Amino acid sequence: MNENIDSMEIGKALTLFSEQIKTTYEQSLTSNIEPMEFDNVVISGMGGSSNAGKIIQSLLEKDSQKPIFIFNDYGLPAWVNEKTLVVLNSYSGNTEETFSAYEAVKNIGCKVIGVTTGGKVAEMINSGEIKGAIVTANDTNPSGYPKSGLGLSFGVLFGALSKVGLIKISKDELYSALDEVIKIRETWNVEEIAKWSADCLPVFFAARPFLGPLNAARNGCCEIGRVYTQFYDFPEMNHVLIEALARPETAKKNKYIFFESNFDNQRIKIRYEITKKLMEEQGLTHMSYNLKGSTFLAQSLELAHFGAWLGFHYSMIRGEDPGPEPWIIKLKESLSQPVH
Repeated sequence: MNENIDSMEIGKALTLFSEQIKTTYEQSLTSNIEPMEFDNVVISGMGGSSNAGKIIQSLLEKDSQKPIFIFNDYGLPAWVNEKTLVVLNSYSGNTEETFSAYEAVKNIGCKVIGVTTGGKVAEMINSGEIKGAIVTANDTNPSGYPKSGLGLSFGVLFGALSKVGLIKISKDELYSALDEVIKIRETWNVEEIAKWSADCLPVFFAARPFLGPLNAARNGCCEIGRVYTQFYDFPEMNHVLIEALARPETAKKNKYIFFESNFDNQRIKIRYEITKKLMEEQGLTHMSYNLKGSTFLAQSLELAHFGAWLGFHYSMIRGEDPGPEPWIIKLKESLSQPVH
């Protein structure tokens, strides 16, 4: 692999994942966001910004008494009311779907905060129209693209939701988890798995509590690796996909990756083993990656980060620069929208 083809230093940005989170987390803690009273949270965001929200949604789902909903669309759900906190979550600050959510906010009269690196959301925060956190990547994301800045999106959102009172995870817990992930990265077999699954359709499996990080891992493969990737969660996979694994014949060329955790429900562990045997009977190829973090937080970040590196290695194996985004640029220009 020739990493010199990485013209926009995507690999460097991924190496700085921990620093990205710490950078924007610290900045968000100095923002004008205040503790708030609310019954539920809607995070309006797309792509990488959305993935940060989905990771946090998964982190809090088991223990939080306040539902968190990630809304990847225009407007807001019909059930949103004045007791809802809406988070305008846009890396660029110019996401049109997020701005349509703000129009709905003004009609409903619910609480709202913004998190961004700039753009129109930053203008609203600076003008005092809304409260929020405007953060800068410093030198942690050379490309400036959201796809290599998941840590930035996660850090600012994590900090903002800590300030409003939703997240109770301490700074020490977060930083300890990040330190673990960096140590794990030194020995994990992501390049080996990339070589094993190159030139095929990768399919990811994980237990339901890891659905958010699994989604983010898929995003890394799609945007950085430019590889069409699917993901499914257990136990739902057993109720939907199990009869469809061998058809069409091309499905047998897929590579199936199980992301397994010591935090998985015991029944999920049993389901994994049975499912693997059934896949082998149908001529399907699978591999497992055992998440190594000592906490659920560490494993969640590990899984999301693993997917980004998997995507990076896919690009390297093909000898392609992982940075340029010609199709995204063409799409945004056709929509008359800022690229980032």
